[in-house]
Amino acid sequence: MENAAKWAYESYKKLSAKPYTSMTTVNLNVLYNILCRAKRDEEYRSALTDYKTEEGDGIVALIEKYFDDYNAQYGLEIRDTLTEFEDQGLAAGSYFVITTYKLVDGKRVECPPTEFKKGEIALVKATLYSHSDNTAATAPTLRAIWLDDDGKSGEAVCEDESSIEFELTLSREGCTKFKVIAETKAAKTVPGSEIAYGGVVFSLEEIKATHLPPEDLSEFWEKEIERMYLVDPKSEVSDGYDGDVAWLFDMPKKNFYSLKKLSKDDFDALLNNKLSAPDKELLKIYDFYQVYLKCPGPCHASGYLTVPKGKAPSSLPILISYDGYGTNSPPIHACDDKISLHCTHHGYELGHPKKEYYDKLGGDGCILSAYGTGASRPNAGYENIHDCYMLYLNIRNMQMLRYITDESLSGDIASLHEIWNGNIELLGGSMGGYQAICTSALAHFIKKRGAKFNITETTANIPAFCNLAGLSDNRIPHIVKIYKEGMDYFDPATLAHLIDNHVVIPRIGLGDESCPATTIISFFNSLGKDASVDVSFLQNSSHGYVPKSSAQFWHKYSYPKK
Repeated sequence: MENAAKWAYESYKKLSAKPYTSMTTVNLNVLYNILCRAKRDEEYRSALTDYKTEEGDGIVALIEKYFDDYNAQYGLEIRDTLTEFEDQGLAAGSYFVITTYKLVDGKRVECPPTEFKKGEIALVKATLYSHSDNTAATAPTLRAIWLDDDGKSGEAVCEDESSIEFELTLSREGCTKFKVIAETKAAKTVPGSEIAYGGVVFSLEEIKATHLPPEDLSEFWEKEIERMYLVDPKSEVSDGYDGDVAWLFDMPKKNFYSLKKLSKDDFDALLNNKLSAPDKELLKIYDFYQVYLKCPGPCHASGYLTVPKGKAPSSLPILISYDGYGTNSPPIHACDDKISLHCTHHGYELGHPKKEYYDKLGGDGCILSAYGTGASRPNAGYENIHDCYMLYLNIRNMQMLRYITDESLSGDIASLHEIWNGNIELLGGSMGGYQAICTSALAHFIKKRGAKFNITETTANIPAFCNLAGLSDNRIPHIVKIYKEGMDYFDPATLAHLIDNHVVIPRIGLGDESCPATTIISFFNSLGKDASVDVSFLQNSSHGYVPKSSAQFWHKYSYPKK
């Protein structure tokens, strides 16, 4: 059992060192299967507990913390999508490879799934392969189910085959989305089999936002940013809040400025609360800060700031990063070549035990479990666009951008403005991608007020909440189920024209169930004339599912075209 524990720890060390964007479902399944075995095998669990790790925590605790941080990045519970295999090394199980074709002069020609025109027929072939030897595997039943931007759905089934083929088409520019499942005769998913999540894009460059920007969009944001500027982010006095946004934990009374330099004791407190913390040795080469800024609305802006020590003047950019949908205390980032600011979008206090604090905010039925979705739930609506959750979410991010770039506000942070080179990079995935995009767009209004900074790049992986008006136009459903008047003021697709910097979208999953490809395409096709973008589509990828490296098929584009 000691060797098994050593293998588990070495697997954790190797995989957790990879960037989140490089983690495949196979990688995640390795960690997930360690947890699964630990739950059902007492001897194995004991060996993991007794194993001496460099971090001091048990292997199970390390992996659980890793998943919590991964979930915070993407705004999902990834463990719900993973598969327990028959053996820990993933020798069992199967996966799909998807190929798309078009007919040319009566002959089948392989064609990228992003290169079809509206009205053309895409022939899709999904083949099941064994993980153990990468050869074709036969399933009792293969079932394909699809939806499209014509508002139609369909299904195809075959039995005792390794491949299934079906045809897709679209009468207008847009996308189709499908999944393929290997099933037993009892119509249950074959144990250990991954589901294929795919899609086809028709007339890629013609896909636009459903609505034009509201005529008063700029006027609206000018006034809201002006309102923000009337609130001193460094005020140590709370003014209370009497609006309609729901809150917990007496937050309006805590909505004031606080800056704390973190110590070893603070890192220990995070670990004791089962949250991640940097290695204490990093305190020798970084200054870490906990930041709270007074802000309009019920909650302050909150985040962690990391400043490298001993860097040359004007040598480093500031990287501002954002988390996915949900309520978490963000991990503290440390980059040798960047000043790092990791913001929360909920604006609650940092560092509390998840189960005792953040789950009361974002758990099922709680006040932040459906924010911004238009549903009949607390903080979901847009009845008053001047007093709603999505307004204050963006205003908190703007207040943090204002603070970090203004030496008269953040000049008391040692060496920050000495080593900063004036450049800003924005980063996020899913709802974090949404925030990175909105910050990039709304920075326009801060610059108009004389702020001195340059956004060089906005990286938004599988960004959420794009083209919400598509819900009213028969587009494929996504995480936001209801379109409400007022959403357009907060939609990346209608804010996109304000962006004038480079945008990177590292992954658009063609089978994404939360952020369908059409929504993201409509965003980047609406960018301003001074913006540029690099986008990467991945076939057989959902919001949380990424196939193993050898089964990844990427399709990349740059605009303006290079």
